[in-house]
Amino acid sequence: MTMEMAIVGSSPARRTSNPSDERRREERDVFWRVTRDLEDVAGRDVADPVRDVALDRNRRLWAMLQDNLFLQDNQLPQPLKDQLISLASWVEGYTTRVLEGDGDMNALIAVNTTIMEGLG
Repeated sequence: MTMEMAIVGSSPARRTSNPSDERRREERDVFWRVTRDLEDVAGRDVADPVRDVALDRNRRLWAMLQDNLFLQDNQLPQPLKDQLISLASWVEGYTTRVLEGDGDMNALIAVNTTIMEGLG
């Protein structure tokens, strides 16, 4: 199951000749969908359950990313893995603050947007 299917329940993405490019495209698409959901609920009340669902999906996306970074076959350079693991930990903690009404969801949106840009 791809990350996209696990997080957003979409069908498998189309195949291309370069699996690495396809994976990056799938990852970018997942970040785009999750970030769009965050943007859609950014102004909602802290008690709104739809807001909680969007934040939980973002948290799960980052948890899956972090789990993937610990896999032995992950070929990213170690310094990049370390930075992404640190960022995933920050997302986890900051999401808790946002859920409690003590944080700005725009910071999570900005982080996701930066990651999408890096995925090309």
